[in-house]
Amino acid sequence: MNPKISIVTIAYNNAADIRPTLESVVNQTYDNIEYVVVDGDSSDGTVEIINEYKSGIDTFISEPDKGMYDAINKGIKASTGDIVGLIHAGDRLFDEHVIGKIANHFSENEIDASYGQSVLVGDDDQPVRVNISPEFSKSLFKIGWMPSHQSIYIRREIFDQLDYYRTDLGGSGDYEFVLRYFYFNDLRVKRLDEYIIRFSMGGRSTSNYHKILKTQMVHVNCWKLNGQSPPIYMVPLKLLRKVPQFLRAFKMKLKSA
Repeated sequence: MNPKISIVTIAYNNAADIRPTLESVVNQTYDNIEYVVVDGDSSDGTVEIINEYKSGIDTFISEPDKGMYDAINKGIKASTGDIVGLIHAGDRLFDEHVIGKIANHFSENEIDASYGQSVLVGDDDQPVRVNISPEFSKSLFKIGWMPSHQSIYIRREIFDQLDYYRTDLGGSGDYEFVLRYFYFNDLRVKRLDEYIIRFSMGGRSTSNYHKILKTQMVHVNCWKLNGQSPPIYMVPLKLLRKVPQFLRAFKMKLKSA
């Protein structure tokens, strides 16, 4: 009833923004956490900052890699927890109680994976988009839904069963991974109706809006790689789903004002 939660952080030249990420993990109130940090041989002072938190880090790898998904795979393979989740450099766990809530969620439910809500914030740390996910149903993927990637936590043994992240899909490896795990396999998945992460708008998936249509075509190919074509209405509905996220962010700003 006290599962070991492994948290993997990947970093590369993140000296400007990794400190809040590290602090969001080491300051968690839950006491059975394994923290794995994978650095891609940074040269900007990132390693020195990480070393300041070494007392709260169980495994630290710093070496060249073949990209972010290769780094993620290294971190997962190095983990020894019952459950594994990600928090990238520059992003933060929502508050200090998040991992305890995730541990309770797995303890109270017979599940293989969980996901939750996320807030995307700008440089001023104010909400820009708020992603509220519904209760799980595979049919949601056909209308463009996907849970926030870093809100997902999965039992460790599942990775060995279903394989790791593909490294040949550019920045869409997370979409293919979630699609393969949650849609094309029969995992026991249950939403945790809590905010899990504060996601920085500086990330790759949120800064390159001019490439959004190209990205959607790669997402269509992710379906085909798994033996199925998505419905033709998936891409436009996927794009439309972002509109309510901006409205929720506006309402959240008003409440906090």
